[in-house]
Amino acid sequence: INRQTGCTGDNSVKAASYAINAVASKTSGDLDFVFVGPTCTTDIRTIGDFAELWKTPVIGYEPVFEARGVQELTSVINVAQFSVGGVAQTLVFLMKELNQSEITLIGSVKVLPNGFSLSNDLRNYNKVMKSFTIREYFEIDENNADWSKVDYRLRHGARMIVICVDFYDIYSSLYNIAIRTLSGFRFIIVIILNKPPDEVLNQPNIKNLLYGSNAFIISPLQEQFSDALSYMQNVLPTLADEQFTSFHRIYHACYAYCVGSMNGVETQTDNYHQAMRGKVVTTKYGAFTFDNSGSVLTNYAVFTVDPADMTFASVMTLKSTPKDCDYYDCFELTANKTPDLLWTLKDMDPPDECVARNACSNYIPHVIAGIIIVVSLLCTAVVYLKQRTHRMNIYKMTWKVANHTLKIIVNKNADAKMQRELENRSSKDENALPSRRRVFGSYALVGTQRAEYLQFKQEKKIIFPEETLDYLYTLRQLQHENLAKFYGIQCNDDNVTTFTVLHLLVERGTLEELCLDRDFGMDETFKSAFMRDILKGLQFLHKASIGYHGHLHAATCLIDINWVLKLALYGVTNFIVDCMDNKNIRLPDHAAPMITYPQYVCFPPEHIREYDETGKLPPRIVRGSPKGDIYCVGMIFYMMIEREDPYMLIHSLERPNPALVKEIMDEGKMPRMPVEHNLEGKLLEKCKDCWNRNPMMRPDIKSIVETIAVVYPTAKGNLVDQMIRMSEKWADELEDMVAIRTADLAAAQFQTMKLLNEMLPASVAQDLKNGIVRPPRSYESATVMFVQLCEFYALMKRSKPDEVINFLNDIFDQFDKVVKRHDAYKVETTGETYMVASGVPHENEGRHIFEVAEISLEIRAVSYTYILPHDKDYKLRIRIGFHAGPLAAGVIGIRSPRY
Repeated sequence: INRQTGCTGDNSVKAASYAINAVASKTSGDLDFVFVGPTCTTDIRTIGDFAELWKTPVIGYEPVFEARGVQELTSVINVAQFSVGGVAQTLVFLMKELNQSEITLIGSVKVLPNGFSLSNDLRNYNKVMKSFTIREYFEIDENNADWSKVDYRLRHGARMIVICVDFYDIYSSLYNIAIRTLSGFRFIIVIILNKPPDEVLNQPNIKNLLYGSNAFIISPLQEQFSDALSYMQNVLPTLADEQFTSFHRIYHACYAYCVGSMNGVETQTDNYHQAMRGKVVTTKYGAFTFDNSGSVLTNYAVFTVDPADMTFASVMTLKSTPKDCDYYDCFELTANKTPDLLWTLKDMDPPDECVARNACSNYIPHVIAGIIIVVSLLCTAVVYLKQRTHRMNIYKMTWKVANHTLKIIVNKNADAKMQRELENRSSKDENALPSRRRVFGSYALVGTQRAEYLQFKQEKKIIFPEETLDYLYTLRQLQHENLAKFYGIQCNDDNVTTFTVLHLLVERGTLEELCLDRDFGMDETFKSAFMRDILKGLQFLHKASIGYHGHLHAATCLIDINWVLKLALYGVTNFIVDCMDNKNIRLPDHAAPMITYPQYVCFPPEHIREYDETGKLPPRIVRGSPKGDIYCVGMIFYMMIEREDPYMLIHSLERPNPALVKEIMDEGKMPRMPVEHNLEGKLLEKCKDCWNRNPMMRPDIKSIVETIAVVYPTAKGNLVDQMIRMSEKWADELEDMVAIRTADLAAAQFQTMKLLNEMLPASVAQDLKNGIVRPPRSYESATVMFVQLCEFYALMKRSKPDEVINFLNDIFDQFDKVVKRHDAYKVETTGETYMVASGVPHENEGRHIFEVAEISLEIRAVSYTYILPHDKDYKLRIRIGFHAGPLAAGVIGIRSPRY
């Protein structure tokens, strides 16, 4: 290997001479020589001319254009899958498709390192071939260009603008040429490349610019580009994407020379074109074929940018096939077009005359500004109307329940004790679960709607500030599947001294009742569904402007008729406490307590302390907060797992020792934690975290949901969702079981039918299967044959029982094979006798005698070759007899039928 740096301006010829001298210094005939490269026209022309004298092949791997035609440089071949003639022919196809006859051709003044100036070569090609008309041609110095002059020349040029992308900074050049603006004026933008677009134009900003310009891209079509790139990068991990084509071409250059040599191509020749004509080279990166000029047959494509995934999609492919050479080309292209919206550009009008004068009035900015102003005014009006409507609704007090629409229904025979007993009753009835309903000591009617209520005695009129009115209006509008609807508040009525808070009545029961009912089987399906319902409702409240529940315990978690848990009495405790502190309302005289002690001690200690630091005051509603709700969640979950109230006070109607409340507030007393527990122990640990006396250290809802997912991994969604999934699972299992049983039945039927076919003729067996009883009948003519094993009893005396059985099975099985090849039926075997019939039950028109005769001859042939396994010297002899005539036949027997 002798390497010289070429294609460097004035040193090009000098480098070429060094390479030639390296060849000349070798003794002719000692070695074969091949030049791989160089990469530019000047050097390859110099070396190519001398190579003809030295009879040495030159294999180029970069695109070069020989202006003198394909008959020059006959020792030079080129593996670059690109040619100026190929893109020129592709451009002609594209121009015809878009009804264009002339172009503006643009290129770069800078010559790339390989000495290749695509725009100049394309113009020189067209001077000879006259394939199209170049109306305007100019080259751009991208580092020192007057872009306003470029824009002026483009606007005065042809409608189709062809840009040969041999710029150093492609994006900046295309952006400064303003291809997107020109496309907006209905110019057609065409980009020409000498490499696949995935290598040259793969940057996202370039793709966006080309897509916005509706640009067509002409380039060589390299099949499976990404696969070849990945394969080569596995070999060369440091290979950059933009280096792939160069390495790919060098590899093919060396490989082509080796393939030619191995296939008998004479390397010491002055016409390497002729020697390599039609040679096919197959490599791991693809296959290619040489044409008559020593160039590789290359397919081309016209691409556009697909907006769906911003990739290059071909809208026209052109297949290359060899032909007799003209001045430049030894191939021709055949086009195949695919549908694309950009083909409609040919139906659009050409650019307006004002475009050339740069005098077009662009009303788009004015229209956009007008639209923005109108939209802004509309948005302002909508916001104002919403705010005004909101304020009007606030002062309409839609949450206020009029006294004349409210009626309290009371069971006069029920005191507080009886009501608790009714609500906490348990039933042993097997239908208790679906028919379970709450029994109310009292409820309210708001119009026609039944509601649960909290009622206080109002001492004086309540003044509602605007923020409170806004809050209550928002509370009335809340809608969520896990919240019981808040109906409103009855208050400030003339001659009525009650203050009533109302929400939707839920009939099924409370979570407290279900937890304390030991007869209710609360498995993980119920637990996980109820826990998720609580957290979903609570999360909705925390994210809404309400911000908290405030009165959360198991008795305010209500189960509706569809087994969906709904939270009740949310968001009102702070307002009620304010009214009680201001002496606006108080508890009614001689009324049952609204909060029991077992419920009271489950409230957050920080809120109990706000009401009573001594622990001696009677229980009442306390304030609420988001972190206080988390404390209450821990208490509810504990109650669901342990099926007992946290401090085991539920069955006591007496006030507990005040020391318990003090221990909870001051000493951090918590519910008893079990020593041993199953997987639910993780959930109990999370409950313990919820009871942290530092509210900021309590877990958030998300972490609790994650713990539930770990503890109950198979239970997801609400109870109805889980029941549906369970039913679907059972249905799938039942279908699988039915399918298995059906398959077993089919297999058993198959085995039965197979056995029946062995015992009876096939047609008779099928009739029996279908329930058809075939009566006995007479046949005018049939043939019956008997085959008897001679000297069988002598063989039995000198053989073991199992050997006799094996012998009979073996020989009769071979007889069966013979019978199955003929229209006959094996009737039975009796001892050493084998019986066959033909002509029954299938009457075969007199052929039965021939069938039986053939069978007898074949059975005799079997006897000649049969070898007895346990007695090799034994010669099997058989006696065969058959007779034809009339007979009667039918099925005899029920349990073991025979024909």
